[in-house]
Amino acid sequence: MPAKHSSKSLLKSTSSATKKGGSFVSLIDKALSWGLGILCLLVSVSFYTGTYDTAFVKITLFQTGALILSALWLSLLSVEKRCPVTRQNLPWVLPFLLYFGWNFLGYLLSPYKLAGFDEFFRYILYFFLSFIVLDRFTQDSAKTLTKCIVLAAWISCLYGAVQILDRWFVGIDIMPWRGFFGTRIFSTHANPNFFADFIVFSSCIIMAEYLRTRQKRLLVLLAVAAVDLFFSESKGAWIGFAASAGFFVAVYTYALSGIKKQLRTFHVAAAVLLLGALVLAGVYAAKRFQSVSFRAYTWAGSFAMVQDSPVMGTGVGSFKTIYPAYRKPQIFYIEKAHNNETQHAENEYLEQWATGGTVGLALFLGLLFFVLYGGVRGLKSLALRAQGQKEKTDNKVWWLLGYSSAFFGILVHSFFDISIRFVSTGLFFAVFAALIVRLVMPEEKTEPRLPASAPAVWLWVARGVLLAGVLYVGGNVLYLFGQTAANVSAKGAGDWVLKICAWTVILGVSCAVGGMYLKAAFAAKWVRVPLVLLLSLLPVQWVFGFFLSDHYYGIAAAFSARGLFDGALDFYQKAIESNPFVPGYHQYRAYILRQTMDLSKTFSSLKGDKKGPSTDYDRALKDLKYVEKHVPNHALLHQALGEFYYTYAVYFSQMSQTAELEFERMEYGQKAVENMELAKKSFRHSLLLDPVNEATYVYLTSIALMEKNPAQAQAWIDAYRRGPEGVTEPEFLQIHKKSGQLDKLQMRLWQPPFNYFPTKK
Repeated sequence: MPAKHSSKSLLKSTSSATKKGGSFVSLIDKALSWGLGILCLLVSVSFYTGTYDTAFVKITLFQTGALILSALWLSLLSVEKRCPVTRQNLPWVLPFLLYFGWNFLGYLLSPYKLAGFDEFFRYILYFFLSFIVLDRFTQDSAKTLTKCIVLAAWISCLYGAVQILDRWFVGIDIMPWRGFFGTRIFSTHANPNFFADFIVFSSCIIMAEYLRTRQKRLLVLLAVAAVDLFFSESKGAWIGFAASAGFFVAVYTYALSGIKKQLRTFHVAAAVLLLGALVLAGVYAAKRFQSVSFRAYTWAGSFAMVQDSPVMGTGVGSFKTIYPAYRKPQIFYIEKAHNNETQHAENEYLEQWATGGTVGLALFLGLLFFVLYGGVRGLKSLALRAQGQKEKTDNKVWWLLGYSSAFFGILVHSFFDISIRFVSTGLFFAVFAALIVRLVMPEEKTEPRLPASAPAVWLWVARGVLLAGVLYVGGNVLYLFGQTAANVSAKGAGDWVLKICAWTVILGVSCAVGGMYLKAAFAAKWVRVPLVLLLSLLPVQWVFGFFLSDHYYGIAAAFSARGLFDGALDFYQKAIESNPFVPGYHQYRAYILRQTMDLSKTFSSLKGDKKGPSTDYDRALKDLKYVEKHVPNHALLHQALGEFYYTYAVYFSQMSQTAELEFERMEYGQKAVENMELAKKSFRHSLLLDPVNEATYVYLTSIALMEKNPAQAQAWIDAYRRGPEGVTEPEFLQIHKKSGQLDKLQMRLWQPPFNYFPTKK
């Protein structure tokens, strides 16, 4: 009897543990589904003017959201003690593993890891989100994700319509970024091309959802989206939209109807649609031919980059660092600026080739083919099964149709655009690829083996520590966000709307994440769950520092523009501390230190001193050398180095003339010579990267005049007026014919003491 009683108790205990374990698993699955859906929604519709880049909040939301979802997933894996890659699913996940694995290897071999970390970190998060979808997503998850994307489309497209109406009803758009791109609309996205890309892929999902539900309001949404797409004036997106629509109809007729007459009709309709898109793109390309020229010259430079590293590539995140050495000089004329960094190749496949090499490009194309072929084949199989059994079409069919077409639209648009390189599209690319594969993967019917419950004492201790961590990190994030919000002035109704929305989102997200963490910890009966969640709070707070750094940078730039150097230095230092992966902050601080020119050896944490006293000369030079080490081709870096050395050469020369003691005059004179030689070297290096910059020629000509070398001065003037080698366009060369500063220097050459009139050969 006692034994029998013991057996029943054990059975009851095991059943209870399994039930509780199942409750925890279902809770995590629901959190992953809704969490990813809400993340896609927020990334699509968020803007914030409290940072230098108003769209930086999208990156912050993506990074924190991906970290939180990854932590929840890892906590589940830690309980089930299983690997997400199994013998059964290996054929389905292998293309993802190979592609991401090759890019991880490329980053490890890249010489410029610090500058490329931001993009590498993004790849890691894409990898985790893809595997979350591959491992845990169900049909209910796909339904949830679709709801969130449709909601994001409603918000984005309706606000896009408001921006259109603002053309005729001026002032109807009350938001502070009104008219940022002129008449082109961009809605809640950072750029008209990004908004257009969102319309391309969301329209496919909306159309599939209409066919699934027959909700007529979705047709209204599609109509609004089509009008928005036209007014975005994104030529590549028009082609992508036509291509994705053609793909949608082709797959629909192939997999669902199978009627040849419909196929013939499709071919005609697809040809007309694509031809119309090409004509429209051609008309607008003629109106704004600069964008076409910019892409053509960027592609030429990127292809030259490929030729120097054809097999391995240069590594993830390295394009923006290495490409400036291959940049065509015509780019500077088109952009009408010298401080811009072209960070991407304007063609995803070309950039994959440049950074991943031929091997990386092959793996990328293989992944794309695997996803699309698997999606279409799976869709066909599901449709035939439904027809054979005379059943209602499976929801999977509609989702495969919508997401496969959306994925195809992104791929076509990526021939002409960089949207996929930003989280506003990159997130969806990673999720769509994994979801398509997940929907056609065979189900693995395995019951997870859950371990025995932990002792109650340790479990409550772990929960208590997690609660303290959630309260600390959440409170700290809200406090720091409050500081950024306090620095943003509210001048109009749009600013107030934005502030209210920002606080609503930050409070809602903080409470939801904190509540989810605690709910998961209390649903779990294992200490490892709260510990995994606790550890994830550290990187969450860390990436929030990136958001703060962009805010601090914006304030520092404002102080600098007003000549308030102490305030600028303070906030540049805060920006560097909050995000050490942006070498550019050091260059901006060096510019301020070149202005202050304090040569007394003192200790100043405000100016970046950590170990001991220093001078502004040493501090600025240290900052510039730091930038040169990590991003040697950074825009205006060598120009800044040249100006730095030139400024101090002139300063030391003046000190040499006014010093009372002979040894001081000699010492200052020697420093002046050394700095002037370094200035000439830096300016010449700058011309290798930017042979268009008038200021560089002015400095080199001035130095030649100081050195009483009129022939060299004339040579620099002539070099500028000839224009860079390889530039043949008359409209570009005409710019070099007139230069106010060089004209004045030319007059000095013709006047005493030079009287320089070279004889023409």
